[in-house]
Amino acid sequence: MIRSGQIRRTLVSLLFLAFFAGIGPVANGQPSITDNDIVIGTRVSLRSKVLNRDLALFIYLPPGYGQDAAKYPVLYDLNSDNTFVHDVGAVDYLAGAGLGYIPEMIVVGVPWLSGHYVPTPFDKRGSEPQAGDLLLKFFRDELMPFIERSYRTSGYNILSGHSVAGLFTMYALFTQPDLFSAGIASSPGFLAQNQYWLKNLDKISPAGSLAHKSLFMTIGQREDDETLSMFTELERWMSSKDLKGLAWKSARFEGVDHMSMTGKSLYDGLLFIFDGWQFPRLLIRSGDIPAIEEYAAKVNARFGGLLDYKAPEWLLSEFARMWFAHGEKFHSNDSYDKAARLADLYARLYPEHWNPYYRLGEIDTAKGDRESARKNYELAAAKNPGRTEAEKINLRITKAKLNPSRPTAKQLALFAGGYGDRKVTLEKGALIYQKADPQSQPQRLVPLTETLFAVEGTDGFWLEFVLTDGKVSALVGLYADGRRESSPRTI
Repeated sequence: MIRSGQIRRTLVSLLFLAFFAGIGPVANGQPSITDNDIVIGTRVSLRSKVLNRDLALFIYLPPGYGQDAAKYPVLYDLNSDNTFVHDVGAVDYLAGAGLGYIPEMIVVGVPWLSGHYVPTPFDKRGSEPQAGDLLLKFFRDELMPFIERSYRTSGYNILSGHSVAGLFTMYALFTQPDLFSAGIASSPGFLAQNQYWLKNLDKISPAGSLAHKSLFMTIGQREDDETLSMFTELERWMSSKDLKGLAWKSARFEGVDHMSMTGKSLYDGLLFIFDGWQFPRLLIRSGDIPAIEEYAAKVNARFGGLLDYKAPEWLLSEFARMWFAHGEKFHSNDSYDKAARLADLYARLYPEHWNPYYRLGEIDTAKGDRESARKNYELAAAKNPGRTEAEKINLRITKAKLNPSRPTAKQLALFAGGYGDRKVTLEKGALIYQKADPQSQPQRLVPLTETLFAVEGTDGFWLEFVLTDGKVSALVGLYADGRRESSPRTI
């Protein structure tokens, strides 16, 4: 079971950390999960015939995984016994709405597999794969097919490993590039086996194309001199070789040693791999649809068509709303046209979403096209699942706009009064709303139903009067993000 949330807003408890380490309280062998727990993943058992053992995988799914049909890239974390919680937190934060530095992705934590990371020297290999090559066989024949059968994956796979697992990461990317699209090698252990792999780098030099692939390798400046010298030699070798189109970068981290660098390696590695992924806000703001589509096409080409890159939903929504607000303020057809272009693109890229159709309905209403407004409101209502508080509020507003009703003059008079720091007055047959804040300006209330009102000049905020036994008992502020603020009547 997965219940993914935006963990960037919440501290992960020690109990939760203990759960992933396998030492937390259990009932019938499994931890007791309640709605108050923060759960970022699940533990899945996999029997490996290749490795002849049972493996406990850690799986994280993106927050929206259960609400869409999208396919996601996969990050395989070879050091998950120590780094899974950190790596999930980094992915969740960097991919979050409002940031979008990287795509949302599935994280697969692979347990530490001692003895399987360092490849067997070529002169000691037998007829059957061993060590690192056996682990590659496990990835190819068992682990990756299992993940692809169980989850919606895009085919873009990232391998992240530290120390000898970092050596394995580079070995895998160079020798079997069809398996992985990118690698993060943290302090790669090329000193293993008496520096065999450092001395024989040419034997893993890529033979085929590494176009559309990336490698980020790191070292801590507080590591021992031998490790630092190894990294310098590795950099020198890579700079001198034709790496068949590979995009690579090396980084030296100040102030960290071999163990304290792992989290920074993953974080910075993801930013390197997905450099340019964050959609330019100014481009969306321009409303230039051909330029927006051209930028998306270039990024898609860079990742070999394995990722569905497009203008993010939250950004289209933000700027369509902004240009609509500009039109409302200045009665500008140009602003309405920009908002409509962005909302049209939004609907084309995310046809299953209700939000662009609601926005198109608002634009049509402002421009006086009632028939088009009704059609778009109907689509918005039909596509809104009403699961979250935000969806419930917006669904109610949409339905109110489809079937508006006006309060009588007598009802309007009932609503005038004080509600804590909110005040409603009746002036010339219209309700006027104002907060006690000296900076607040009076705003006209526009009736949607007999008790529900839009606030003129404000997008995403509505007011509802609560009737109890025929009397007005409270005023509730409804926000598009799902918040509700109730103010009991005081006057």
